[in-house]
Amino acid sequence: MAITSLGVGSGLDLESIIEQLMQVEQRPVALLASKESSYNTKLSAYSQLKSSVSSFQSVMNSLSSSSTYQNTTGSVSDESIASLTASSKASSGSYSLFVKQLAQAQKLAAAGQAKANEAIGGGSITIEFGKVSGGTYDEVTGKYTGASFEANDSGAKSVDIAADSTLEDIRDAINAAGVGVTASIVNDGKENPYRLVLTSNETGEEQSMRITVSDDADQALKDLLNHDPAEDAGQAMQQTVKAQNAIFTLDGIEITKSKNAVSDAITGVTLTLLAESEKASTITVKQDTSGAKTAVENFVGAYNTLVNSLKSMTAYDPEKKAASVLTGDSAVRSVQTQLKSVFSQVLGGEVGYRMLSDIGITLDKDGVLNIDNTKLNAALEKDFQAFVGMFVEGGISGTDNIEFESQADTTKPGSYEVNIRQVATKGYSALNVSNLDLSGIASESGRSISVNLHGVAKAITLDQRNYKSKEEFAADLQSKINAEYKDSGVNVNVKVDDDGNVRVESNTYGSVSTVSIGSASFFSEASSEGGKDVAGTIDGIEADGSGQFLTAKSGDAAGMKLKITGEEGDVINGTVTFTQGFAYQFSEIAKTMLEDDGVIDSRIEGVNKSLESISKQYENWDKRLTQVEAAYRAKFTALDVLLAEMNSTSSYLTTQLATLSSLWNQSKSK
Repeated sequence: MAITSLGVGSGLDLESIIEQLMQVEQRPVALLASKESSYNTKLSAYSQLKSSVSSFQSVMNSLSSSSTYQNTTGSVSDESIASLTASSKASSGSYSLFVKQLAQAQKLAAAGQAKANEAIGGGSITIEFGKVSGGTYDEVTGKYTGASFEANDSGAKSVDIAADSTLEDIRDAINAAGVGVTASIVNDGKENPYRLVLTSNETGEEQSMRITVSDDADQALKDLLNHDPAEDAGQAMQQTVKAQNAIFTLDGIEITKSKNAVSDAITGVTLTLLAESEKASTITVKQDTSGAKTAVENFVGAYNTLVNSLKSMTAYDPEKKAASVLTGDSAVRSVQTQLKSVFSQVLGGEVGYRMLSDIGITLDKDGVLNIDNTKLNAALEKDFQAFVGMFVEGGISGTDNIEFESQADTTKPGSYEVNIRQVATKGYSALNVSNLDLSGIASESGRSISVNLHGVAKAITLDQRNYKSKEEFAADLQSKINAEYKDSGVNVNVKVDDDGNVRVESNTYGSVSTVSIGSASFFSEASSEGGKDVAGTIDGIEADGSGQFLTAKSGDAAGMKLKITGEEGDVINGTVTFTQGFAYQFSEIAKTMLEDDGVIDSRIEGVNKSLESISKQYENWDKRLTQVEAAYRAKFTALDVLLAEMNSTSSYLTTQLATLSSLWNQSKSK
């Protein structure tokens, strides 16, 4: 007979027996589960360690930038006169401000028209911008008499006006052309009320407009818009607002600017002029140290948070005799050791603070940082830049003419002597214009002049015009040269020098700065000189000069780049200190720890490999236990069958013996 349920044949609870046997076989798997749990706990701890170090690095990265600490504020005593914003480059100080006049954009108004939508005409409008000088100006008529016009270097702009255009069409065409002018129509309420008003988009006395109308068949457009302030009879439009510069004084020094927003009068300060003064106002610029104090508090807080986190991960409870998951772990010890090593360092250099204790930050017996606010505030007030240098990577110069620009990976911390024997200069060409006939250049046939700037040769052509002065000629020459070289990225400044020569000077410093002007019948080149690169030594070693920038090419300062300013002939000596501050050092330590092959990821990788190994062992044990259970079942099935057969035989024999006994007893009774 077949056995359908294990134990039926034998009468034994074989399922229970196999289950108990399998529990014994599974003991190694239970040990694996314990190991897996331990590794997962350790993996979680390493992940927490990585997260703590990453958070620490994020804070230190921010504190490694000088912009985190720089917060300069400024104010004007009379806010109706001016407003200001101060950048990190602004120095503390106070200034007396008096605004004489605001910069204005010129406005020209055309003669009134009966209708704004009535056809006027068409043609081409050419707009130039420049300076009106000399002559007289009639405030009533808004026109000049005997004035001159010197175009700036922005170049002429053209607008095509379609035939039979209305005042509205002309307005729209000018606005669509983007020529630096805004056109509008004003209704003045008079008999012919509609007036086209043109407003220069830029302020300043060099933004006056000269408007030339051509290709005008019936002269209607020319009669309406042609406007040349240098031609007494050529001013069809009325000036309603004069183009003028802003004029103001700072501490009694008069300053003229083309715009009301002035960013180069006080270093690091943008001053916006709002109204003319009746009395002087006071500008106050000061360093706001609150940002730096907050940064230091963040520095201390981030460090202490990491230290306490490491303590928690490695703590040992002597009463319970229980260790934490990372107690004694070499990765954590490595982190702790590297953090502590920073505090044993002293920043190199002769300029600034050198130890954290110098600014009131100390390490106590428990390994956490504390702040002495009194000492911290005193350090901030005494030398703010040196204070910032305690935390960031950067340089500090003790000389105004020497500015730290950047460093390379090869630059080592320290103080370096800088000796400048030659400041950078600009190339120039001086023109002898003694033959300049101010009234006769217009008739010269050779108005084309060859120019070579920085090795790029071009030809410019002077206008057919009379010049009223050398200065006017210089202004026109500058305008023409700069317009021609606009796309080359180079430009010049042209002025009349003390010797009466017209000096054409490149605005670029260094040996690349060269200027050559070909001779003409009305002038000759009196002298010229190429620009020079800055020359000098850094840390006693000759450095590479390029324009105003001097770069150390070897030694401990290798890669340090400085900007040198000054006048030709100046001999400049100073000291520059390059530091890698504490926040920078901590950031670099954290960066190393968090690298793919760093100590933390190495531990995480090791734990993950162990977990992968356990996973494979699980698979192997699953297969083995399945085979073992199958073997047990096969053996006990065979045993059950055998016992069933033996029980069957026993029952048969018992039956047969009983039958024989019965037969025997029956035979005896007979």
